[in-house]
Amino acid sequence: MLDSARLLYRGESAATQPNFNPSYRYLRTTIDGRVLYMVLGYIDQRAEGPVEVWYSGTGEVVRLLNGQLVGTTGLSIDWRDVRLANPPVWQAHTANTTQTYARERDLMPGYRFGIRDDIARTSIAPPTDSALAGVPASALRWYEERSVSRPATASVPPARFGVSFASGAPQVVYSEQCISRDLCMSFEQWTPPAPAAGTAARAGT
Repeated sequence: MLDSARLLYRGESAATQPNFNPSYRYLRTTIDGRVLYMVLGYIDQRAEGPVEVWYSGTGEVVRLLNGQLVGTTGLSIDWRDVRLANPPVWQAHTANTTQTYARERDLMPGYRFGIRDDIARTSIAPPTDSALAGVPASALRWYEERSVSRPATASVPPARFGVSFASGAPQVVYSEQCISRDLCMSFEQWTPPAPAAGTAARAGT
């Protein structure tokens, strides 16, 4: 799978979308201002739910549980492990309500273990300043998560999530999540455009 991710970037400039292989699932990701496309490597079945493990062609690994970040590898700062305590399910109608839960995370470098975040989730209006590229913001329901961290020096900016209920079950289509005050990312479930007639997908071949 890592070889497939590397093939996705071979010979492509930063301004050009790569040739996608329709056999794979992709995540359009921005990290430090870079736009890259990650490939779904596998799904890790855990007690709290299925965790999607995504790979980039340059070595980053991101783990998402119901759209929420539960681990990274290969970044300048990594969340090596994340524990969520009774996170609320995504609900279609949460106007004027606040849902709360707790998160515990381990950071590297520095061996900072057991950082606790008390998180409050509220519904918000569709934003006008997101990096969402595949669907209009108005097609999704939006939520913001603000946290209070212990220690306070490990606090992170608010997160935003765009969720689709088109199929009945909620699916996080887009999110903006930070792993430090200075390192924020966006993730978008990405459906590549159909290749032009006579053009073969190159990635993963």
